Amino acid sequence: MLRTALFVFFAAGLFAQADDPFNRPPADVDQALRARIQEFYQLHVKGDFRRAEALVAEDSRDLYYSSSKTKYLSTEIGRIQYSENFTKAKATILCEQYVMMPGFSDKPLKVPTPSTWKIVDDKWYWYVDPDSLRSSPFGKMTAGERSANGPPALPPVPANADFLFTQVKLDKTAVTLTAGESETVTIVNGAPGLTNISLGGMLPGIEGKLDRTSLQAGEKATLSLRAGNNAKPGIINVVVDLTGQLLPIQVHVK
Repeated sequence: MLRTALFVFFAAGLFAQADDPFNRPPADVDQALRARIQEFYQLHVKGDFRRAEALVAEDSRDLYYSSSKTKYLSTEIGRIQYSENFTKAKATILCEQYVMMPGFSDKPLKVPTPSTWKIVDDKWYWYVDPDSLRSSPFGKMTAGERSANGPPALPPVPANADFLFTQVKLDKTAVTLTAGESETVTIVNGAPGLTNISLGGMLPGIEGKLDRTSLQAGEKATLSLRAGNNAKPGIINVVVDLTGQLLPIQVHVK
């Protein structure tokens, strides 16, 4: 019961912070993408994968065709992060499904699932980013050694949902800035594989810079924050790109 509650709590937090006022797209662009996502995932709810293939970019159809597919019970759009002048987007979808993991197989869970989209010929298409082919919430997924009598061994799967909260950590969750002065926050990747991070938008008068945005297991990044003369207090989020998780930093200004 506790494991289920943790999973649902994570998903609820993700959706509560879905809007990013610093990266807000034109209304027609956002509406078109949301409609396309709903159409694509509704076909997965129906199990109509052949029709869903029409919404996949040409360069990703072979991968989509050969990959295993899940028939979801329901889906819901969560956080959407746009890039490249609103021509590409990363979305996090809550996909209700049965998860074959210890402690989770008796009831369906809403699993945060990353989804990437790009505009091709004025329409949004689902596609696969080659750099993230083996990424998952458990880290970079790689096959184990092939045995003499069977396929490659799969990597171990966590026994509970606690990993969702411990992949990436901050050494502090609040800073106090004075005009002209700087503070730093250290971000540590506790996941077993590559994790990408980004900033979810800055506050007025506050400059922020990550010294690196891709972290291998155990690696650290430094976020430098500097206040100008008209700096305003508020919250700055570090975004864990793979899961859409937001790590808030409270900024106080003297």
